[in-house]
Amino acid sequence: MIKLKSKILTIDERWDKNLIETAVIPAAGLGTRFYPITEFIPKELLPVADKPCIHYIVKEACNAGIKNIVIILSERKKMLKDYFSFGQSYVEKLYKYCSEETINEIEDFKSNLNFYFINQDKPLGLGHAILCAEDIVSKNPFAIILPDDLLISKKESELSRMIKSFNQNNANYFTIKHLNKSEISSYGIISTDEDINAIDEIVKINKIVEKPQIQDAPSDYGVIGRYIVNPEIFEAIKNTKPGALGEIQLTDSLNEMINNNIATYGYKISSTRYDCGTPKGLSEATYKLSKLI
Repeated sequence: MIKLKSKILTIDERWDKNLIETAVIPAAGLGTRFYPITEFIPKELLPVADKPCIHYIVKEACNAGIKNIVIILSERKKMLKDYFSFGQSYVEKLYKYCSEETINEIEDFKSNLNFYFINQDKPLGLGHAILCAEDIVSKNPFAIILPDDLLISKKESELSRMIKSFNQNNANYFTIKHLNKSEISSYGIISTDEDINAIDEIVKINKIVEKPQIQDAPSDYGVIGRYIVNPEIFEAIKNTKPGALGEIQLTDSLNEMINNNIATYGYKISSTRYDCGTPKGLSEATYKLSKLI
């Protein structure tokens, strides 16, 4: 049985304190859909307009009040660590060659964020990647940001709004998106007792069904890459049996928490989402964002 251990704050304390200070970014994948370039460059460093994709992800976290960035990588992805090292020579070149906007963003990263890098020795699934961050996250609630999912909005980000919601009730949250039928078998699909199409923003989740066939899907809303979770997720991951490929799926661990009566909500996105884990999605993001430079 998993029980919440997070301190319940008064209303005033909830609004005054951001309980989510750490974001875990799993980035150890091989990026095989981008071969051969990802044999030499991590896919997270592939450019979207004038900056690497992961730069936008970290910017989103920084703007949401995150203080600690934990990047899960593999031994062959040391370039990710180099990008966020901010050495003197690197910074000097930034000031010489980059736009004022990019310089200001890097200065924000340097001033407001602590970076941690953890190697995931074997590709044992998303759940295992998150478990690698347990020693740093400790007993604190945290965010999970999947770097393939680039969310662009002129409004406050879903991540920021989910953090504010968590500060009020300590529930698990993740972003959800309406899917076309052709997409359903590629996502975790939510089950809910509520009329999801009649709800503007937040829906309570009963279960997540991982990559079902269309006829077996409980809805047409799928989970995408932003999560706010309680630290009890680590215990749930440890209790999760590996699947057929030996991988530990985060979906199974979230379902265990739901089964143990830990409230879990889906947060409908209003942002434009680009799947930068595919060449098509990365190209679309670059085309759209290049117009803003």
